[in-house]
Amino acid sequence: MKSQHINPFIEATISTFETMCNMKPFRSGKLQVRGGMIFTYDFIGILGLSGQIRGAVIMTMPIPVGMRIVSEFVGETITDTSSDLMDGFGEILNIIAGAAAAKIHDYKISLALPTVMIGKDQQMHANQHKPWVIIPMSLPDDIGNFNIEVAMEET
Repeated sequence: MKSQHINPFIEATISTFETMCNMKPFRSGKLQVRGGMIFTYDFIGILGLSGQIRGAVIMTMPIPVGMRIVSEFVGETITDTSSDLMDGFGEILNIIAGAAAAKIHDYKISLALPTVMIGKDQQMHANQHKPWVIIPMSLPDDIGNFNIEVAMEET
């Protein structure tokens, strides 16, 4: 995986949150590269990538952070784990992945439909030869932290 494939996801995340959620996220730690089991927060969105690059992008965060983000996105307060929360979260991930794919000019990338899950103590397995790049992010005003995680390979 190349840095020019990761940076578009960081840029797209910041841009999407600024324009769609009135929030300015920022990187809150060093990128991590992990294979094997990786731990996630309890709110997870996964979107597959196919075409000349295949892989996936994950957005994961605590549920209260997701509720705050989706509330800003839809313009009304979300207070429970309803279909509005799940749909809004998936749509934000879809916008981020689409914007990032558009910035990776050298490749044709197709996006799958996002899948959104909720559950405590989730773990995901990453192939040792195709590790996840974990991008820790934070939101101002102590709203909370989240991760963007990307795994991809050229076909």
